[in-house]
Amino acid sequence: MHASLHSWLHDHSGLLHGMLRGIEKESLRVTSHGQLSMSSHPVELGAALTHPYITTDYSEALLELITPASGSVATVLDDLQQLHRHVLSCLPDEILWAHSMPCFLGEDDTVPLAQYGTSATGQMKTAYRHGLGIRYTRRMQTIAGIHYNLSFPDRFFAALQQHEAPAEGGTLRSFKDQRYFGLLRNFMRYSWLLLYLFGSSPAVCRSFMRDRPHHMTPHQQHTLIQPWATSLRMSDIGYQNHLQAELDIDFNSLPAYLQGLDQAIRTPYPKFSQLGIRSTDGSWLQLNDHILQIENEFYGLIRPKQPPQPDERPGLALKRRGISYIEMRCVDLNPEAAIGIKESDAYFLELFALYCLLETSADFSSDEQLCISRNQQQTAEQGRKEDLKLQPVGIFSAPFTLQSGAFTLLAGMQPIAVALDHAYTTTAYTQALSDAYQRIDQPEQCQSAKIIQQLQDRSCSFFDLALQQTRANDAQLRQPVDPVWGERLEQLRKASLNDQLLLEDQQKNLSLEQYLQAYFQPTD
Repeated sequence: MHASLHSWLHDHSGLLHGMLRGIEKESLRVTSHGQLSMSSHPVELGAALTHPYITTDYSEALLELITPASGSVATVLDDLQQLHRHVLSCLPDEILWAHSMPCFLGEDDTVPLAQYGTSATGQMKTAYRHGLGIRYTRRMQTIAGIHYNLSFPDRFFAALQQHEAPAEGGTLRSFKDQRYFGLLRNFMRYSWLLLYLFGSSPAVCRSFMRDRPHHMTPHQQHTLIQPWATSLRMSDIGYQNHLQAELDIDFNSLPAYLQGLDQAIRTPYPKFSQLGIRSTDGSWLQLNDHILQIENEFYGLIRPKQPPQPDERPGLALKRRGISYIEMRCVDLNPEAAIGIKESDAYFLELFALYCLLETSADFSSDEQLCISRNQQQTAEQGRKEDLKLQPVGIFSAPFTLQSGAFTLLAGMQPIAVALDHAYTTTAYTQALSDAYQRIDQPEQCQSAKIIQQLQDRSCSFFDLALQQTRANDAQLRQPVDPVWGERLEQLRKASLNDQLLLEDQQKNLSLEQYLQAYFQPTD
C-alpha cells in the first residue's frame, strides 16, 4: 500500500464505520455417542427451505446457522451464540460436532441427503445434492466450516474512488466491483496465511478416507494425521474438485468471471454424462451432466456475492446488481470456541480483507494461479514445517519462507489495524494482529499444533478427542436463549413452515424439468 494511501486511510478511517459482517456456520448433528444423526431436520427449527437463519447444507444432519448482517463483531458473535442455544434447546438427544472434519462415518450412501419438501424449488436443492454425492462422494460433503461474510460501506468506496481516480469517472458500482475483485485476487494470493493461522484440521477419522489413497500417518487404530498440517479440510483430501482447477475461471473482472461460470454450467462433461441424469425409475441423479450443475458448485476460497431474488441464479444476481459482499470460505471450525470462531479471529479476518482490498492487485497470470494453488496445498499439508518455502505471488517476487512472508504481510496490515481501531473506538484489531504475530513466531500456539499435541499426549483417537471437545462445547452452550431472540425465532419458525406450504401450493403443477428449464434460461 502506497504512502499516500496510508495517509488517506488515516484521515478517512471514520468511513470504515458501517462495515457489515455475517457468519454462516456449518455443524454436523451427532448422537451423544458421536454417531452421525439419521433423524430429519427437526420441525421445531422450522423449514430448512425458507428459514432465513437455520437451514441445512448438504445433509439433513449438516446444520447451517446464518446470522443476520451486523454492524459489529460483538453483535454477530452473540447472534451466532443465540442461534446455537436455540438449536440445542430443540435437540435434547443430539449435540453439534465441534470439528470441521466429520465424525465416524459408515458407508457413503448412509449419509442422508437434505430434504426440502415437494416444491420444484425444494426438489432442485435435493437433486443438486444427490449430484454432488455421485460426483464427489457424500462423505466429502460432510466437512464443515465457517464462511465469514463482509462488506464495506458505499461512502468508503465513494471516497476511495475520488482519491484514486477522480478524473476517470465511472459509476460507483463499477468501481466497487473492480476493487472487490482486487480483494479476491489478493485474498487468494495470501490465503496461505489464513490456513496457517486458522487451520484446525490436521487429523481425520480413518473412516473418512475409506478406499481413498493417501500419504497420512496412522495414529491409533482409527486416526490418520499429517504432523505438520494446518487444514486438511483445505487440502486435496478435503472438498476439492480437481476438474474445477482446469476450468481456469477468470478473476480479473466480474464480466469475465461470470462468463466462465456460465460456460461451466452449460458445458457437458463426459465423466458426468456417464453417470446419467435420471435413474431407470425416473428419479433425478443430478441436475445435468455439465461441468458444474449450478454456479454454487464452483468451490473457492472466497466468492463475490449478491443476494439473489427467488429463483434467480447467483450469477444473474451479480450481473444485474453487482457485488454486495464477499464470502471468505477457508476458515476451519475452531473446536476450542463453542460457536466455532473466536472473537480475535473475526477481527483478523476483517483486517486481512481490508488489507487485500487496499493493497495493489495486478491481474492474475496463469503462472501465478498455479503458484497460488501450490502454496495453498503446501500450507494445508505442511504449514507448520520449519522453513517451508512458498512460490512467488503478489508482492513476493521470489520464493519465500512462510514465516518471512507472514511477517511481511502482518507489517503491511499494521496501519490498517490502527485505522480500524480508530473507526470502531477499540484496540481489537491491533490485538488480533498481535495474536497473529505470536502464532507465526510460535507455531505450537496454532490450533492445528495443539490438536496434534493433544492426540499424542493422550494417546487417543481423533474421534475420542473430538467427542470430548464436542461434549464440553455442548455443556457450555446449553443456556437459555435471550427472550427477544427466542420470540423472534418462534415467529420465524412458524413463518418458514407457512412459506414452504405456500410455495408447494404455488408450484404443485410445476415439474422439476419445467423449473430447471426456466432457471437456466439465459437472460439479460
